[in-house]
Amino acid sequence: MSTQSSVKTVYVVSHTHWDREWYQDYQGFRTRLIYMIDELLDTMETSPDYRYFLMDGQTIVLDDYLEIRPERREQLTRYIREGRIGVGPWYVMPDEFLVSGESLIRNLQSGFRESRKLGVEPVKSGYVTDIFGHNSQFPQVLRGFGIDNAVLFRGFHGDADKAEIVWEGADGSRVLGLKLDEDRAYGDFYFFLRWPFVDRNFNYDVPELIERAKSMLAYKSERATTDIMLGMDGVDHIEIEPRLPWLLQTLNEAEALEGVKFVHAALEQYLDALRDKVGELEVYRGEQRSHGYNGINNWVLVNVLSSRIHLKQLNQQCELLLEKWAEPWAVFAELEGRAYPRAFLDKAWQFLLQNHPHDSICGCSIDQVHRDMIYRFDQSRLIAEHMLREQLLYVANHIDPSGLEGSDILVVYNPVQDSSDGIVIAEAELPHDSAGGLRGIGLGGSFLQLRDAEGRLIDCQVVDIAKNKVRRIRKYRDIPGAETVDRLTLAFKGSIPSFGYAAFALEKVVIPGPRHGEYMPEIVQPRRLLGTMKVNPTTWNNGRIEVHIRENGTICISELQTGRVYDSLLLFEDEADIGEGWNYVAPPNNPIFHSASCRAVISTVADGPLVSIACAEISFAVPAGISPDDSRRLDEKAVLTIRTYLELRKDDPVLRCRTVVQNTARNHRLKLLFPTGIQTEHYYASTPFDLVKRPVQKPDYSAYLETAPGDAPYNGFVALKDDKAGLALYSKGLYEMSMRDDAARTAVLTLFRSTNKEVLTDGGDGGQLLRELSFEYAIRPFEAEFSPLPSLWGEREQFAAGLKSLTVRKDEIRYESLQQRERNLPAVHSYVQVDNASVRVSALQQAEHAAPGAYVIRLFNASENAETAVLTFDRPVASAEAVSLDEQLAADFAGLSLTNGTIRLQLGAKRIQTIRLTFHPAV
Repeated sequence: MSTQSSVKTVYVVSHTHWDREWYQDYQGFRTRLIYMIDELLDTMETSPDYRYFLMDGQTIVLDDYLEIRPERREQLTRYIREGRIGVGPWYVMPDEFLVSGESLIRNLQSGFRESRKLGVEPVKSGYVTDIFGHNSQFPQVLRGFGIDNAVLFRGFHGDADKAEIVWEGADGSRVLGLKLDEDRAYGDFYFFLRWPFVDRNFNYDVPELIERAKSMLAYKSERATTDIMLGMDGVDHIEIEPRLPWLLQTLNEAEALEGVKFVHAALEQYLDALRDKVGELEVYRGEQRSHGYNGINNWVLVNVLSSRIHLKQLNQQCELLLEKWAEPWAVFAELEGRAYPRAFLDKAWQFLLQNHPHDSICGCSIDQVHRDMIYRFDQSRLIAEHMLREQLLYVANHIDPSGLEGSDILVVYNPVQDSSDGIVIAEAELPHDSAGGLRGIGLGGSFLQLRDAEGRLIDCQVVDIAKNKVRRIRKYRDIPGAETVDRLTLAFKGSIPSFGYAAFALEKVVIPGPRHGEYMPEIVQPRRLLGTMKVNPTTWNNGRIEVHIRENGTICISELQTGRVYDSLLLFEDEADIGEGWNYVAPPNNPIFHSASCRAVISTVADGPLVSIACAEISFAVPAGISPDDSRRLDEKAVLTIRTYLELRKDDPVLRCRTVVQNTARNHRLKLLFPTGIQTEHYYASTPFDLVKRPVQKPDYSAYLETAPGDAPYNGFVALKDDKAGLALYSKGLYEMSMRDDAARTAVLTLFRSTNKEVLTDGGDGGQLLRELSFEYAIRPFEAEFSPLPSLWGEREQFAAGLKSLTVRKDEIRYESLQQRERNLPAVHSYVQVDNASVRVSALQQAEHAAPGAYVIRLFNASENAETAVLTFDRPVASAEAVSLDEQLAADFAGLSLTNGTIRLQLGAKRIQTIRLTFHPAV
């Protein structure tokens, strides 16, 4: 058999694809990792011909190894520095759609940092061999780290795709794509040449080995665009083949292979050779998430987006805490004199990133893995929350109280670049007393007064009150104590500036009763706030939208400016799911249930002129589970108690919703339907650093190996619009959506999937989520002309991040640390302002590669057009320079200027840009 191969050289890259946790728990996999690296080091020591090994593009495996084998650090480091063991660029190999854009950047930054600690640069390759589809901005992210290539597998058609492609990102950035084949992926050399001998204890039959090499060359030649090719010597959690040098020598000496040369190589060596040989290549643009046409493993596994949804919710909570709160406010607090808590924040990120390996965050591992993740999420959240509280308290404690008329100071903080103008909802704490907190107006009662920084009385609605609550007190150098407080949820009209805060004065005014022997008490006139937004028992009107709750719990929203009506929103749909963490699978007999015939109990939870909260509660009977043979849903019913809270704020077009589901059913998927009625052929969905335009009509996947349920990724923002009006949906911690090509143009959000199957186990109840589940989302009708999508992106950002508040005593500051300063901060303050809503801030933190006092701010253009933005800080900027995502000087960027302490920035469409800056010393 003649190879007739166009390939002349095969670069064999030895590696192992190491899922840190998956079908085994972390400790089980770590044990195998120790043995694998032990053998690798021993082999490299005794057999110099075993030249190279790639550590799966990650650095965390080195930490996991050295924690058990600290005595081998010097040996491991030596081989890394000699270039024999390749490490990085990732800290862990993540999923691209289930984590934020900033998380992807921090992951690469961590991998670069850990590699450099070892004295080397990381492997400069976008090594994403097993990720379930690729987002549209990934080429730009790679370029931001000096990486010009990506090693790819899933997300492409998968029918003899060419081995080399060009992948162009949303902004036009391009990388060379090493497209692995659809069948053997990142294990082609292993599966062609090593795996057939597994049952023979890897005793290789030379004639058979050569015949199999011929087959590999013929197969790979169909895909090659040059006369060299990549052979991946490894696969999932596989140990090395110490006899590889002999195996390659045997192939090189085989006359039947017609002089094809097999070279043991590092990945960079192959890339260096390839760059000089590639010619005109096919260009793939934007996100790559095509279902697999063929190939056993060439699936994008889209339903990982909704597996074990509580993990996704916890992840986004931690990301928001770090990106929108703890890091920027660490900068602001440092500008006011507090030390930046770099080590604390790095540790919080480390715990969070350890949950980002694709099989972890995707929710497709065994239950022990996902239980372990909860601990890491908790640690990341606790660190971030504690640092944030210290930062916010530092600001609150040092506000000048002289102009605030009251006993307590309520400080409200805004973490995003858009000022919060309208109804503010904040939690305040007031000392509890024998009167029981706020009481009704009457003899001996009390009422609340709220004043702004100018001393003006503000209308204030008490939305909720929790009495007799414990507040812990811990003064520096004192033992801890506690006091009893009343916690009030207050609504009032106010303005919280961008990246800033506003202080308000609180005072509880007590109405004294008559003194002994007196008939008339002293008259204290309360400031009453009367009114309602309720039109009738099931309808509310806030001046921008009117919301009517129907008998079955669905709602009708009328947008008062456009006159557009959106009816039958919030219909629940329930279907069977016999799949696992990766895939939604319907049984042959799958009756689908809708909540249209339910009878809702409708109540008013809060009623007032500033905020109204209604609740629609339904009892939704669905099959209790699935038959033992997975063929049909059970006749037995389980009742899902579903309560949806609808919050309207005065003159606010956003309807905020929270749905609480008591899940008592197994093996099902619950969706939320929004029939928009908007006749358009496209919709928009947010993914990391991009607002992607997608067609409503689905491709025809009928001939594909992987079935296509129509589900797609998003990370919190979906919108449809025509020439006049549109409807946007905002969500927190939800990632799976679909758009139905029906007459109603129904947008669908998956709330959760309940499954019992687990990889390589007998399964269990961990994935069934038999518990109370809570989901937050919002509905936003808009005028197409006056509400550009990037500004709605910002509105969703504020919805997700929210506002935070603290209450401190005006005349008694309880310092909890040594970090103190003069109490002279203004009562209202903005640290950063951006004058263009299309240019979004994604990060603000202390610079990593610079002297103390330097910071980085990262922005991206969410628009499809070039944009200009002016960045104004609360103090003059002394220097500003464009840097890469790796914080290296970006000589190729000319769109930055600094004039009179203010930054002017010009960004191309979809461009991400980091700026390193310093400030003039305070006078």
